[in-house]
This record gives sequence, structure tokens and C-alpha cells, in this order.
Amino acid sequence: MKKWGTLITMALAMFIIVIDTTIMNVSISALVVDLNTTVVGVQSAISIYAMVMASLMLIGSRLSDIFGVKRIFVVGLIIYSIGTTLASLAPSLTVIIIGWSVMEGVGAALMIPTIQVLLRKRYQGEDLAFAYGIVAAVAAVGAAVGPIVGGFFTTYISWRWAFRTELVIAVLVLILSRTLTPDERGGTRPKFDFLGSLFSILGWSSLVLGILQAQEYGFFLAKKPFVIGETTVAPFGLSIAPIMIGFGVIMIMLLMEWEDRLEARGEDGLFKPSIFQTPGLKRGIAVRFVQMAIMAGFLYIFPLMLQLSFSYTAMQTGLALMPFSLSLLVMAVLGSKLSARFFANRIMVVGFVLATVGLVVIGASIQPNIQAKDLAFGALFGLGLGLINSQILNFILSSVGPEQTAETSGVNSTFEQLGNAIGVALIGTILLAALTASAREGIQTSATIPQETKTQLTAVVEDGVELVSDEVIQEGLARSGVGPDIQQEVLRIYDLARTQAFQAGVSLLAFFSLLALVLSFRLPKRKLVGT
Repeated sequence: MKKWGTLITMALAMFIIVIDTTIMNVSISALVVDLNTTVVGVQSAISIYAMVMASLMLIGSRLSDIFGVKRIFVVGLIIYSIGTTLASLAPSLTVIIIGWSVMEGVGAALMIPTIQVLLRKRYQGEDLAFAYGIVAAVAAVGAAVGPIVGGFFTTYISWRWAFRTELVIAVLVLILSRTLTPDERGGTRPKFDFLGSLFSILGWSSLVLGILQAQEYGFFLAKKPFVIGETTVAPFGLSIAPIMIGFGVIMIMLLMEWEDRLEARGEDGLFKPSIFQTPGLKRGIAVRFVQMAIMAGFLYIFPLMLQLSFSYTAMQTGLALMPFSLSLLVMAVLGSKLSARFFANRIMVVGFVLATVGLVVIGASIQPNIQAKDLAFGALFGLGLGLINSQILNFILSSVGPEQTAETSGVNSTFEQLGNAIGVALIGTILLAALTASAREGIQTSATIPQETKTQLTAVVEDGVELVSDEVIQEGLARSGVGPDIQQEVLRIYDLARTQAFQAGVSLLAFFSLLALVLSFRLPKRKLVGT
């Protein structure tokens, strides 16, 4: 127990951070009612949470160099605990944003980079490979089982108890933090880079928010204007998304230029850009970035499909994800044992092959009138991700020396958050685009729907069709006074369009997986555990 105390502590910390988002995603409806707010308001809170985490990762890693890794981890945990307590008592959306989006986001940004450093300080060789694999697997499983926890509390008790349960685990982590390696005393503390921090906050937050807003406002041309108070922002008909993304890119370019200048002078910055010259590091981070986009996309599309196509509750959805979660966890444990026998890149290649095959089979299984059991190949996808998770973090962080672990972890964690945001945004966009195109075609080729009704329905589809359940479609048609025959035909068209939309989404994930497979072929050969 003493040997693995640090691993247990870090795994629990990672678990509460990751599970936090998925709990919120299944509790949106309850939050809207209890806090007297709107869906857009709750989604804004989720976006702010992602923005805070992404924009502060590099700062969190640098603070650990200045004040000590264990100290910053504990400070982050305390801030996180205060935030989750505040969120559990929130009487309004404003308090949710302060407690969950901001305080928990700050706490997580301080904790995540230090988790990797604390593991590397405590373990070596095969033990380190095992520890990295377990933490990565726990993170993925936390994302998958979040709907179970959120669904259970929201359905049977209250969404507030999800935050209170996080608090209990956080207190347990705080108690277990006594097992962590103490910070070394003495030495000259690095200086804090205030200007670099400003560029980092503005750049990453604008980039992530722009990506997250693209689905609602459009990736290029504005689907609807962005309104601030009484001011409408849509210059030349452009969406707010490319404006924010462009501003973010400029800020990140300034960040890189500033950090280059500081390193050339021998001064302290947020990170040393020269670390990107480390063999295999950029490719490793690129693989991790794509992998996180794949996993985030899967955990977005799969629950959505179960809830809309099969009318699953949040809790039933979480249970349906258990084959994926368990196979991922099992293979992450077994995969870490292979590190001494095989090159890490070869193991990841096999993982992406399994993940790609799993996604292709899932995509082929998505047909009208399928049953949930027909999607059981999510387990094969989980096996592949488990193999990848058992290697990728150790591969990235072992590329650099122990003294560079904190800044490398900060850079990697930033791109993880970016991968999450891009994965969900692209999948959401392709789902709606495929749904719109298929529904429009189905309406136009229907022999049952009269021409004048076709015109009306096509206008509705082009104005903005959403992914909803059959029940919602039926209620809408009934309110519109459409006859039973046309109702049945529209429902048939929508079911087919929704199925094709999910097929398109899974196909995009399979393409991403193939892209990551190609990238993993180009990773340098390296065994993560010496023989």
C-alpha cells in the first residue's frame, strides 16, 4: 500500500477532474429547472470551464517549478474542493460559474500538470510505465462512467450530490497527499513570466472558446449573429468563431515569440520552446492530441446515439458504456506490462489498429432498427484505446529529462484540452451537416409528402434541424396539425437521417484514428522500460 500510495492519490485526483465534465453534461436539464436558467446558460458554464483549464495549464506547470510540485498540487486541490462545495450549494447560474467553471477549472489546471511530475518523482522503469497507464486509463474510464454517476444522482437524488461526492473524494485525496514525495528545499526560485502568462490566457482561451462556439455560430459564415448586450458581432457576415480562433492564434504566436526571446536571453519563461526539438516529442504530443479528439468525440456521439435512438436514460447510457470502460481499463493495465518487451510505438500502432477496426464495425452496425447490443464492438475500441493509454503519456514525458517534466506536462495537457474541444466541435458539426443533408434529400424524394408541405419542411430543415428523439419529433408534428400519414413519413425520414448522421460521425472518428495510426508509425522506436 505504501509503494502505491502516490499512484492511488494521483488516480483519484485525475478521476474527479475528468468525471466532473460528464456529470454536468447529463445534468443540464435539471440545472435549467433548479437554477431558473437556460440551456445556453449551462452550456456557457461548460465552455468557461474548458477555457479556464486550457488557458492555465502552462501557468500551473510553471508555478510548480517556482513553489514546489506537492505544494501546488495541494493548493489546486484545496481550490478545487472549495469550488465543488460552492457549486453543490449554488442558488443561481452565476454561483455555478464561479464555483465550478472558474474555481474548479483553476484547481484542475494546477493539479493536472503536477500529477505527471509527482508520478515521475516516485516511480521508475516498469513501475512508472504502470503508473502512467493506470492514470490515463482512470481518466478515460472517469469520462465514460460520468454519465452513470450524474444520471443516478440527477434521477434519484439531486445533481448537487454529484458535486458533494467529488468533495468527499477530494478530501480523501488531501488525506492521502501525505504519501507524496516532499518538495526539495533550497535553490534559486525561477521568476514568474507575467507577459507570457497573459499571452497564454488570451491565446488558449480564445482558441478553445472559438472552437466551442463554432457549432452554434458556424465555423466560417455566421449561422446567427453573436450578441453582446445590444451589440451584434458579425463583420462581413463572419461567425464569431473564426474571429476568436484567429485572435487566439495571434496570441499564441506572440507567446511562442516571447518565450523564444526569453530562452535566448537565458531568462525564465513559462516554458522553453527548445523542448519541441526533442526527438519524438512533437509527434508524441500530436498523437495524444488526435487520440483525445477521438475519445472526446466517441464519448459525445455514443451517449447521444443511445439516448436519442433507444431512449436510454443517463444511467442506462452509462451502463451501456461499461464494456468500453472495462476493456479500456483492463488493456491499460496489461499494456503497461508489455513496455519491457516491445517498442512503445509498436504497441500504439496495434492500439490504433484495434481502435480503427472497432470504430469501422460500430459504424457498419449503425442501421435503422438496430438494437443496443449490436454496438457491443465499443469494447474492441476500448481495447485499442487502453493499449494506447498504457504508453502515450510515458512516451511523451520520457522524451525529456526529469527537470523538464513539469513544463512538458503543461504543454501536453494544454493540447489535450484542445483535442477535447476540437473533437466535440467537429463531431457536432458533422452530425448536424449530415442530418440536414439527409433530411432534405428524404423530404424531396418522398412520394407521400405533398409538394407544398415539402417546401415548408425543407425550409424548416434548412433553418436549423437538431438531433432529437422520436418523441420530440412526434410532439412537434402533432402540434403543427400534420396528418397521421405525413407524420409517419416524416418520422421515417428523420430516423434514417439521424442514423446516417451517426454513421457520418463515427466515420470521422475512424478517419481520425487512421490519421493517428499514420502518425504513430512515425514515432521513434523506444522501449519505455529497460530489459
